[in-house]
Amino acid sequence: MEQIKSLAKGRKKIIYIIIAFVLIVIVFLFFKNNNTQEQTITIKNGDFLDQVSVSGKVVAAKDVDLGFYQGGRIASIKAQVGDTVSAGTILANIENGDLQAILTQKEAALEGQQAKLKSLQLGTRPEQITLTESSITGAQTDLEQAHQNILNTITDAYTTSDDAVRNKVDQFFQNSQTSNPKIILSTNDSSLISDVELKRVSIETLLTSWKNDLGQINSSVNLDKYISETQNNLLQLKLFLDEISIIVNNPNSNYFNASSSSFSTVPGSWKSDVSTARANLDNAVSTLASAVTAYKNAQSALTQTQNQLSIEKAGNSASDIGAQAAQVKSALADVENAKASLEKTIILAPFTGVVTKMDAKVGEIASPNTSEITMMSADTFQIESYVPEVNIARIKVGEVAQVTLDAYGTDTYFEANVVSIDPAETIRDGVSTYKIKLQFTKKDARIKSGMTANILITISDKKNTIVVPGGVVIEQNGKKFVQIMQNEKISNKEIIAGSVSALGQVEIISGLSLGDIVLLNPKNN
Repeated sequence: MEQIKSLAKGRKKIIYIIIAFVLIVIVFLFFKNNNTQEQTITIKNGDFLDQVSVSGKVVAAKDVDLGFYQGGRIASIKAQVGDTVSAGTILANIENGDLQAILTQKEAALEGQQAKLKSLQLGTRPEQITLTESSITGAQTDLEQAHQNILNTITDAYTTSDDAVRNKVDQFFQNSQTSNPKIILSTNDSSLISDVELKRVSIETLLTSWKNDLGQINSSVNLDKYISETQNNLLQLKLFLDEISIIVNNPNSNYFNASSSSFSTVPGSWKSDVSTARANLDNAVSTLASAVTAYKNAQSALTQTQNQLSIEKAGNSASDIGAQAAQVKSALADVENAKASLEKTIILAPFTGVVTKMDAKVGEIASPNTSEITMMSADTFQIESYVPEVNIARIKVGEVAQVTLDAYGTDTYFEANVVSIDPAETIRDGVSTYKIKLQFTKKDARIKSGMTANILITISDKKNTIVVPGGVVIEQNGKKFVQIMQNEKISNKEIIAGSVSALGQVEIISGLSLGDIVLLNPKNN
């Protein structure tokens, strides 16, 4: 029994030894295979990504400085820094009440023209024709009154001129209304004295002729001639009084006072009379201009009303309606003109975005074309990057890019597309670069202007391509090789390499076949 037990124990030991040996062999083979797998790769089809790596900075897709087109006092501010505003929102405006009134007036005129057009399109009623005829009567009365007003204004202008010269100026002239008038004042400008005396002769002729013409004016005369003569007469008189004013207000001017037998300074009353004469003459010029404007407006109103009556009586033909439609267009153009003038006093948000600067203050005087407000768009952001010229030829608009932002680390990715490439270079640190812009494909609240971006632009994505790590390629005598293992032997195999990706992968054009085993760590021959 003890022998049997001893024999059994011996067999167990042998079995344990055999099991241990088998385990050792399995472990050896396992680690050997693992070591081989770690040192080689088996060639198979894969994807080759050709990429360019650059860095850049996040910027707003739109960033604009805004200012007033024209200067003026700032009346109101409608937004503050940090406010998000929609496109078209009023941000600020200067005082523009007069322009708003003009716009209202033009809009009312447009409504009137549109009403007339609608009336033509519907057909003219007899009552309307009667009303228009009544309007013509009123317009004719207005024109007659404007005509008479001009006649009165011309007469008043003569009276004012006669008083200015023969009463207020002639008091320091001798023989003023003769062919040899002499001014009793002396000054250090003798040529001016001579000029004034000569002009006094021509002024006398002017006043005499003017008075004679007034006797021929009546309500039936052609006013244009008399208006033109009056305007010319007032201009000549104004020039004469300007020179008289220079003389009497010259501190060196004086006159011989017979009562005291000495030279005296110019009396203050003379200076005052000359000043009054000039002011009266300026008022006459202004009054005449207003009367002429009123007369022309009355003529225009009568003509317009007469044309309207003709349209109404002629019937609503297509040409009539077309003519009135043209009036509507003209009135609409006036409205648009007034709107444009008003808009020049207002700063509007050109797009939806955030106000980042507001220097405008209520009550301040704004200068034209000066930046008062800055806005940044609230849409998707862009990235600005500068690409060295060695890579710029490989990049095209529309190419896809993968972006990481330093603020969120390398594990957070954002997608973008190349949207523009500058045609001209930008010199940075003495190196030629080209500015490109990339647009984020999605709006993301995490993205902020000014963030640093790391960009991988995909130039090409080739499918079913043989790709190897750059470290397996060796160069000898101008040729490229990889080391392959075949039948447990290592040999060099010549290849033709293509592009190299930003991650160091090499595209193999020829030289390797599917299934080839390539050493990851080539050995020196």
